[in-house]
Amino acid sequence: MRQRIIDTLPRAAGDSDALAPVRGEQALVYLMGPYRTFDVDALLPADADVETDAPSFATWDESSGEYAEDEVLRLLQETRDCLRDRGFNAFLAIDVGIPLDEMDAATQSIAFAQASNATIFIAPQVGDNLGVGIEIGSVLEDLFSTGEMEGPAADVTPPERTRRVMVATEPTVRSAMLGVIQTRWDASVRTFTDAEDCCRLCAQFCTHIQNAELYGSLDRID
Repeated sequence: MRQRIIDTLPRAAGDSDALAPVRGEQALVYLMGPYRTFDVDALLPADADVETDAPSFATWDESSGEYAEDEVLRLLQETRDCLRDRGFNAFLAIDVGIPLDEMDAATQSIAFAQASNATIFIAPQVGDNLGVGIEIGSVLEDLFSTGEMEGPAADVTPPERTRRVMVATEPTVRSAMLGVIQTRWDASVRTFTDAEDCCRLCAQFCTHIQNAELYGSLDRID
């Protein structure tokens, strides 16, 4: 999957334009966020009601958060482009463009995160905060579930790979799951105030991961 991502990003994929080459082609950074990248109907049972059974942030009420759907996507794209300007090979799921009939959206997210040097979940204030927390928690559980992760948060031993994950949220985002991320998974949680601040935080985190790989505290992913 890692090489497939690297090979695909310079080509147009669906609604995503081809991305210009970057200095650090091998420095893959997967950006996740609460925006619609797939057909919700395709992921629900045949008898489900999309209006009531769809994941909360595929159908949020624009009036209940500071961001509308297109604004969240724009924030993610701006952060991606900013990181790429700094030499990191940042990408969104839509940039890879894997068809859902080949791999469902959840499996894609897990595969992209496992293939990347760093994974960043950007969580602005949109609609139902509970949905944001559940999604982040579900991804972390799928990525890092091991025998050592069973039991209360205070007693678990998260795998070293959790050091490659950061959650960037707006200060107004509140969720019990977000409060557990550092305790249970030892993942980094930071807050941002605007798109420029979000890029700065993400770039600092990616640089930290890059240095950890170069100087030995993290295994290199090539």
